Amino acid sequence: MKKHLLVGCCFLLLSVTQLFAQNLTITGTVTSKEDGLPLPGVTVKVKGTQNGAQTNSAGKYTINTPDHSVLEFSFVGYLSQEITVQGDVLNVTLVTESKDLSEVVVTSQNIKREKRTLGYSAPTVSGKELTEGGNPSVLTSLTGRVAGVDITSATNTPGGSTRIVLRGGSSITGNNQALMVVDGVPIDNSGVIGGPNSLKAVDFGNRGNDIDPNDIASVTVLKGPAAAALYGSRASNGAIMITTKSGANRSKKLEITLNSNNTFSSVLKLPTFQNEYGQGYMSGSATSAGYGTGIVDGADNFSWGGPFTGKVEPWGQEINGVTQMKPYSALPNNIRDFFTTGFAADNNIGISSGDEKNSFYLGLNSLNANGIFPGNSDTFDKYSVRFNGKATLANNFTASINFNYNKNKANVPSGGEGANSVMNNLYQTPRDIPINTMGNLSNPYNGYSYTSGTSNGTYGFYGTYSLNPLFRPSGF
Repeated sequence: MKKHLLVGCCFLLLSVTQLFAQNLTITGTVTSKEDGLPLPGVTVKVKGTQNGAQTNSAGKYTINTPDHSVLEFSFVGYLSQEITVQGDVLNVTLVTESKDLSEVVVTSQNIKREKRTLGYSAPTVSGKELTEGGNPSVLTSLTGRVAGVDITSATNTPGGSTRIVLRGGSSITGNNQALMVVDGVPIDNSGVIGGPNSLKAVDFGNRGNDIDPNDIASVTVLKGPAAAALYGSRASNGAIMITTKSGANRSKKLEITLNSNNTFSSVLKLPTFQNEYGQGYMSGSATSAGYGTGIVDGADNFSWGGPFTGKVEPWGQEINGVTQMKPYSALPNNIRDFFTTGFAADNNIGISSGDEKNSFYLGLNSLNANGIFPGNSDTFDKYSVRFNGKATLANNFTASINFNYNKNKANVPSGGEGANSVMNNLYQTPRDIPINTMGNLSNPYNGYSYTSGTSNGTYGFYGTYSLNPLFRPSGF
């Protein structure tokens, strides 16, 4: 009996000793990482239990907890922390939690306002969204991202004009384009069109596409009366507010960003061509007595000749008594084979740094593109430099500078229905002419030199009534 009682007392004493060994009184101080000051009112809680405490006015706390338990520290405006107890003193530093309480948009004169305080719609597209597709045009990159915005491109190639209309056109003969505003400064986005008339136009692009999408922080779209109220009658068709990047809030860290995009392009769709009739012309009109079709002419530029026979026949001009021979049969891909694969290289480097008072951003961009025409007839080279700097001097007095320099060089072939238009002459090519093989202009049958001594002259090119579409792409 005594043995059993002695064993029971020893077991009870051992259990009490272990219980006291596992409970600790933890003390410590909770401070803020930003300024190092103590934080009063911080909740300190043993994870998984209702046991808790709060820091006093000096940021100090005391709590009883088992050893190796986890303490949770939480406070409004700061990130919560969980720390495992490994001693009787535990000091904690909390970090401020950054949250955007409201969305900020840019209005007139580059003034920033909270979106919820505006009395009108102001959809905003971030710079990250604009660069997702790798499109070198900031205007084309807005396609499908904002409701009610109609964006059309004249050529869909680097350097081509882009037209942007909000909520449809309001004028038949006037300008329906939205006003563009970059960092509070309105710019003219009118297209530069060359040529004697609209049938022989050459598109040299517009200034909206000179802006590198990698330099943009955000784009805000203002429609109708909202834009007119801020910028007057110039913005009666709406406004596109572009805010470029700055180095603000970088915590003095230097940030360097490098972006490189390579794009290949090719012809997506061509008109449907017939492949039943070959080179030739029609005589008269359908109502005239001498009307006739299917007249074969080896120097004509239409496909109104007779049906294809596959027989070897002469074609083109006669030079020194010799005429070229070829099978009179269709070449279904003679137009598509004329084009090549286009290539564009877009490279950008951005350097930024700053703090709450001073900041800067430097952006360097190069865009080099060669289109789908053979040779170097449709190249576009753009080089740009953008610098934004801001300094807070004293008493909320700030000084800032925005600098942007662009140098563009474009070789643009003639378009439309002009005599020199590449596409106009290409589409007139008969279905049996191997136009894609006629780029060697040293060959008298492909060139433009007179091949006879007569005053009227005879051109070497097969078509007496058209120009070789490879003449311009070949650099002549």
